[in-house]
Amino acid sequence: MLIFIHGMWSNTNIWKNFIKYFEERNFPCKAIDLKEGLNLKEIGFIDYVKKVGAIATKDDILIGHSMGGLIVQKVAEMQKIKGGVAICSAPPKGIKFRNVRMILSSAKYLPKIILRKPFKPSYSFLKKYILNCLPDDEARNIFYTVEPEAPKVAYELAMNKIEVNEKKVSCPLLFIATKDDKASPPKMVEKIAKKYNAQFIILDGCHWIFSKWQEIAEEISKFLIKLYESP
Repeated sequence: MLIFIHGMWSNTNIWKNFIKYFEERNFPCKAIDLKEGLNLKEIGFIDYVKKVGAIATKDDILIGHSMGGLIVQKVAEMQKIKGGVAICSAPPKGIKFRNVRMILSSAKYLPKIILRKPFKPSYSFLKKYILNCLPDDEARNIFYTVEPEAPKVAYELAMNKIEVNEKKVSCPLLFIATKDDKASPPKMVEKIAKKYNAQFIILDGCHWIFSKWQEIAEEISKFLIKLYESP
């Protein structure tokens, strides 16, 4: 089964085109709603990991975007899975994010984090760093779909707190970066891929991959074919 994992401020709806694409190619698919049933004021990143890990088996392939890509890495460290795909992944501990402007822009959300209040980013923040390759009308429509995120999760990712022991990751991984990604720059994603000696590719686009998803789906399909052909 292909298990799809969304990123921060998001939900399962982002994967609908990917799921249709892969189900038409006879891959069973499931998208996990990370926040469903959880108290966002209290939970941390590990709660998302445990939620995915409780569903994933040794025969499953995890596909994650942004924070979801880091969840793929952490689940692969903690248990056996068949493979993983991390798209525009958030970095594990030890691989620094160096977009100083984005870090400074994020500081305004610190009071929400301190007060443990789930929060959504502003439109200007999303447009500048996440939706930067999209026209304004499309970006506005996407902005209206974002959901509040757990403050502790946001803190853990922003402060690079999530440690992954690459020596415990035994499955094949594919890392996909996009050329104009300001949230997960290609050079950073390449460093993450090297941590696992994993396959790495760069495609056109920005952090929001879901408007031009076809090329990414095709690259994932190639990875899956190789994975299932290997002994």
